[in-house]
Amino acid sequence: MIEPIVGAEGFDLVEIKLARFKRSYRVQVFVDIDGGVTIDHCAHLSGVVGAALEAADMIAGAYVLEISSPGLDRPLYSARDFRRKIGDRVEIRALIDGRETTVTGTLTGVENDEITLSADDGARTFALADIRKGKVLF
Repeated sequence: MIEPIVGAEGFDLVEIKLARFKRSYRVQVFVDIDGGVTIDHCAHLSGVVGAALEAADMIAGAYVLEISSPGLDRPLYSARDFRRKIGDRVEIRALIDGRETTVTGTLTGVENDEITLSADDGARTFALADIRKGKVLF
């Protein structure tokens, strides 16, 4: 229910977390957009998503809604995630010859469901389907 609302506002839904406390819930919605998420974006989405949750009466009882960016250390999974980080130094965990291997390098391209890294041992290409996790190195 939240993904189409966030998408209609021009954002990508990264993750939703729901945590129960004694008498209430915390709903965390992590979004991203080209150029980065601002506090004004979060405030706007909070109003839109909050109104939709209230109208649908999906959460019984009290809850706190938090809208935020996924942060600098967010994991990279999709082609869009990687595309936003072209030129950055990244680390990926990928399945290579049946074994999970960690590779670091500068992300140089994303095309046809593959990414290309400039690693110490030269350019290497990985299928997105083989990547278990990626992250930007700082």
